[in-house]
Amino acid sequence: MYNVLIVEDHDRLREQLGNFYEQEGYKVTTAACGEEGMEKLAREKFAIVVSDIKMPGIDGFQLARHIREKYPDTDVILITAFGNIRQAVEAMKLGASEYVTKPFQPEAIRLVSEKLIEKRRLLEEVRELRQKVRDENYLENILSKSPRMLKVFDLIRSLAETDSGVMITGETGTGKELVARAIHNLSRRKIRQFVAINCGAFPDTLLESELFGYEKGAFTGAVQSRAGKIELADGGTLFLDEVETMAAPMQVKLLRVLQEREVERLGGNRKVKVDMRVLAATNVDLSLCLAQGTLREDFYYRINIIPIQLPPLRDRLEDLPLLVNHILSRHPVAQERKIRSVGPKVLDSMLAYRWPGNIRELENILERAIVKCQSGAIEEVDLPAPPQRVIDRYFSSNGDGDISLKQWLLRSEKEYLRDLLIKHKGGISLAAKEAKVDNKTLYRKMRRHGLHKEGFKDLG
Repeated sequence: MYNVLIVEDHDRLREQLGNFYEQEGYKVTTAACGEEGMEKLAREKFAIVVSDIKMPGIDGFQLARHIREKYPDTDVILITAFGNIRQAVEAMKLGASEYVTKPFQPEAIRLVSEKLIEKRRLLEEVRELRQKVRDENYLENILSKSPRMLKVFDLIRSLAETDSGVMITGETGTGKELVARAIHNLSRRKIRQFVAINCGAFPDTLLESELFGYEKGAFTGAVQSRAGKIELADGGTLFLDEVETMAAPMQVKLLRVLQEREVERLGGNRKVKVDMRVLAATNVDLSLCLAQGTLREDFYYRINIIPIQLPPLRDRLEDLPLLVNHILSRHPVAQERKIRSVGPKVLDSMLAYRWPGNIRELENILERAIVKCQSGAIEEVDLPAPPQRVIDRYFSSNGDGDISLKQWLLRSEKEYLRDLLIKHKGGISLAAKEAKVDNKTLYRKMRRHGLHKEGFKDLG
């Protein structure tokens, strides 16, 4: 049932209109003047307001303008006398949806009202359909209509109800942290903190203090006590990005925290109980880390209870137009310049590109295109030339494709380490930091390949 407000200063006409709309099945509210009509609009929502134009005080024109500004979803029918065309035109300019002229027949007011209600019904249906599509393709800042990603959406929703450890894997730029935040925001832990740390951004000693915190005087520079990420995540979620870069001793310490659910700050002797969920992410194959011994099995199985694999952008290209529109709609410069789309040729070239940097690369490329664009559509983007694949580069330099995968991995690792040591002139700490391994691991791999730091000190 739709609500109708009738604003008319003539008692008899107000009563006749009220009776007519009630017989048509509407819920009717009446007001004897424009001021009373405004008061009732502030208290209740109406589908239609029927108002006379000429009234003492606030007239129909003023009322229509007020409704257009304050209640844009409400339709207005203005009643004008003697078919005054000038008034009718003015009424439409001020926001009236329709007008009828006095004297009017019931059939005229019925047709006008039915037309407005039908328009409203269609708009509500479109709004519901759009919301349904949005709900299906949008989950906590993640946008996709790809079948693979929609399965990820379903998994996120089901995982949010549990406290299980989750390992999110995917290439750089696929949105691993967005997935972790979505799991947190849909869970009962959303009222507490989501604490993220990139394990690869800290050397081992600093990572320990970041995770565990420290007491005043625990080491040089510890001028005051500080809670670590683990304590801050109490009651919430701890997200470990690039978890494969964590050194083995650090893995052991964190494993103990996960098992005992308590943490002790560096330099302290007091254990603090913690209740947190741990989510981890990586962009490498952890089975290789296990095989190489850089990742402990007990730690791996503790954090990898439920895996989520994110597809790269090149495997979900049906999302590309959706993502482009989303980025343009949120970019301040694109909004200021009214850049709404990309041209057909640009879209074709983007669909043919491999996107090694995934969605992060898409954002960066669009950022550059937006800055250069001078029209409402982007007609040019700077897409990098596709890089030569590592395996192609290897075979072209060695001329020998008859090798096993293990041999290829070992030779590639040796070349990588040699180039790294040349770059840093044999500097172990710098090379280890760039390789995201500890010094001990780097020495072990150098011995395996017969590499010695002394041979690189004089190279540049």
